[in-house]
Amino acid sequence: MNPPDVVEEADLTTPADADLYRLRPGGQAAGLAACEISGVSGRFLFKRYDEETLAGLDEDALLAMVRWRRELPRQDRARLDRLCAWPVAAVRGDRISGILIRPAPEPMFAELRTRLVPRHLDELTRSPERVDALREHYGTRYYEPPYKLAVLGQLLATVQWLHEQGYVVGDLQLRNAVFTIDPAPAVFLLDCDSCLPAGGRGALPEADPEQWKLPREAGFTPESDYYKFAWAVVRCLQESAEAWSLDEAALARVLPSRHRRLISQCLDGAPETVDTERWRAAGESWRWLVTPEHIYVETDSNLREAWRRGRSAVGDGSRGRRRGIVVAIVVLAAIAVVVAVTLGA
Repeated sequence: MNPPDVVEEADLTTPADADLYRLRPGGQAAGLAACEISGVSGRFLFKRYDEETLAGLDEDALLAMVRWRRELPRQDRARLDRLCAWPVAAVRGDRISGILIRPAPEPMFAELRTRLVPRHLDELTRSPERVDALREHYGTRYYEPPYKLAVLGQLLATVQWLHEQGYVVGDLQLRNAVFTIDPAPAVFLLDCDSCLPAGGRGALPEADPEQWKLPREAGFTPESDYYKFAWAVVRCLQESAEAWSLDEAALARVLPSRHRRLISQCLDGAPETVDTERWRAAGESWRWLVTPEHIYVETDSNLREAWRRGRSAVGDGSRGRRRGIVVAIVVLAAIAVVVAVTLGA
């Protein structure tokens, strides 16, 4: 059973294990808490808006998003709930104060000591060195390029499905999605209250973090989604969340030229140059890069090239070789010291 379009705050209750999940509010949210509704099955998150967001909130547009979901055919509504944290109801105290959304699937949370924390897509920008530095405290892992692409392919499929339904994602960035690779790569899109009907108005003002701003003054469109998605691919493969230029050598190690052209067209060309069908084909091909036994990449020279575990596209593994060289030098120096001491004795 779905909740009504508008739910009273007084009707929300806190589940017993709510403290198990570490859910940090961000963006427009002043709070994000697990909740249940009497008489309605399932668990929800109450996203409470901060005062600045409430000042710019278009309540009619927000309620239109709630009704749009409710009026979808059952199969499409189930798919939306599986892929997106879409507003399922507005929450009201004295006025509308936030929304109810479905939580991400549990496999998209990682264990951190006694809590579960969401695994955001920006983890895909971490280099092997960064992962090593964080592992002791956060238990993170390194995701090789085939995993990055397989996950990003799932994100692209979600974006294109929303476009087909008439919606633009708008605030598309790596922090606004969570993922898992077990048992297979999957993505769940967050902050969907920033989505808006193509050519229409959204519930929230259009805004981007600095590193995801568009190159020219423009509103959210399907083309702006592709622009941001192209940067997401670059930043994950180049392992830099702040990248603003292309490392052609790194990209060529894990992408064929036709995929690199798609990226360049989205970043440098006019919006009408976005080839949605070629993007669809690229995203679908990325899902086959990961199998239970092996991981692969596709390049200009090889349709299916096995990729070594732990290897980065940046520097073609030279960073690992440099670490090995440093270790070897240290070992040799230690041996030399021992020999010198022995001879001196």
